[in-house]
Amino acid sequence: MAMFRLRTDAEAWFSEIEKTPHVRSKFDLYYFCLMAGFASGRSSETHISGAGSKEFIDYFIDDYKPASNLLIGLLVIAEMKYKGIDVTEKAAVRALFKDVVDASNGNNHLTEHGMKRMNAYASGGFEFLAERRDTKPRSAEEFLRDYAQLIEGAVAA
Repeated sequence: MAMFRLRTDAEAWFSEIEKTPHVRSKFDLYYFCLMAGFASGRSSETHISGAGSKEFIDYFIDDYKPASNLLIGLLVIAEMKYKGIDVTEKAAVRALFKDVVDASNGNNHLTEHGMKRMNAYASGGFEFLAERRDTKPRSAEEFLRDYAQLIEGAVAA
């Protein structure tokens, strides 16, 4: 079964802001990493299995359910960029979509490979964040301020 996984070093890095009013769930931490991975185009299969990460849930939690299709769409777009597929290449886009999306999977609508790739973007996003900050976040407010700037810079690059 496809599961969302968060790197154990990411959990340690976020430990001081994890239980704040701005961060209500482990999925929030995963989302921060995932969006950084999508924005920077970084994916890393390091630490997405075994002892380097922890499975924590197999579905989009209620707070993220309305955005689940958007997140899956961003995964498809990121994979298109990664594989050099142009949007006009209909057969290649269709094949990619079938490779990562499984509409019959009621939990998260991802194939095993799709979940592996989404977790890889979350892992790469964590690496991106950790490399660009001198220290781990000490408060949610300062992290969110820096996070917005880092994402904006990654998208602009």
